[in-house]
Amino acid sequence: MNIHSIRAKITLIFILAFLLVAGFFIFYLDNAQRQNDQKVIEAHEKFAKYFREVRIPPYTVEGYLKRFDFVLEKKPLDILNKGKIISRGIVYDTILYQNRYYFHVKIHHFRKLFRDLNHYQNQKLDYLGFAFVLLLFTIIYIWLLKSLNPLLRLKDDISLFAKGDLDIDCASNKKDEIALVANEFNHAVEQIRRLVNSRQLFLRTLMHELKTPIAKGRIVSELVEEKQKNRLIVIFEKLDYLINDFSKIEELLSNNYNIQKHSYKITLLVNSALDLLLIEENSPKIQRCKDNETRVLADYQLFSMVIKNLVDNALKYSEDNRVKIIETKESISIYSKAKPLKQDIEYYYKPFHNEEENPNQGMGLGLYIVKAVLDMHQMRLEYKHSEGENCFRVVF
Repeated sequence: MNIHSIRAKITLIFILAFLLVAGFFIFYLDNAQRQNDQKVIEAHEKFAKYFREVRIPPYTVEGYLKRFDFVLEKKPLDILNKGKIISRGIVYDTILYQNRYYFHVKIHHFRKLFRDLNHYQNQKLDYLGFAFVLLLFTIIYIWLLKSLNPLLRLKDDISLFAKGDLDIDCASNKKDEIALVANEFNHAVEQIRRLVNSRQLFLRTLMHELKTPIAKGRIVSELVEEKQKNRLIVIFEKLDYLINDFSKIEELLSNNYNIQKHSYKITLLVNSALDLLLIEENSPKIQRCKDNETRVLADYQLFSMVIKNLVDNALKYSEDNRVKIIETKESISIYSKAKPLKQDIEYYYKPFHNEEENPNQGMGLGLYIVKAVLDMHQMRLEYKHSEGENCFRVVF
């Protein structure tokens, strides 16, 4: 049990309250027992005083006490040996044994043990009162814990919402504070749902509209002379691929993308990333140390996007417009000669971070997308600056 939870605190409070009530009840019973003993002693003392004053004959004692609800005990040895003497007088002893009182008469050579059948106190009511209080505590405890159940359901709804489920409904018709919070959260979810749907509709409409001029440009490029035709075709194909890439980014940021992992050679993924950047394989911008054997379990398009963003950033901030890519069995590392990052790497994981003085600053989504995709792949990104070079390393 989480000791910081409300349930744990309520349980602790009720345990302490029960212990206090139980302690008070024990003290009360002990005090009541002493008072009860005193009443019995006083009653027995009156009989003993009467015996002394009238010098009652021994053979009349049994008949006399019988009139006052005393009966002769036929097996007195266990009681005399094991009973607790709570009062000792000249002609009597008062003995308590198994919650019963006994009157031991000692007159001259007369020794008789009588059981006292008188009721001095009704302790059943005391136990019933304690049982009632305990039952009341239990009912209140269960009632309070049940009142927290909506809070647990709200926690589950918030967890689903954090994972991208916008179809949750946590509205409540109750009037307590938890219901008020649940209804406000439900209202916020509805507002966010409308905003997300509006954004998705806008982006998808925009991308759809962009595909039309790209398709027309692709057709027109067929009419261009052969020398420029292939270059235009490649450009329009890359633009079309970028539109699809933007679509996946939109799905990724909305937590609506279902990752599809397969085993690919790391070299193939790097080649795909360079194609997205329109960088030819033998370009002087790129120095590669290939590993043609290493395979990774990844989503082809998403992981290619990760490498593309890292290489693009490296080229963008490189002082000599060159990037070195090193592929190994454990990782892929991207080096560039550049100044170290001004902020901690965690700062650049935030979406839309901004360094206004940097002319190369984009939308601030590059490393945010990289981090999100690597988290989906259960991989990590490491950064270090050494000997004038930045190194971004994806560890498989």
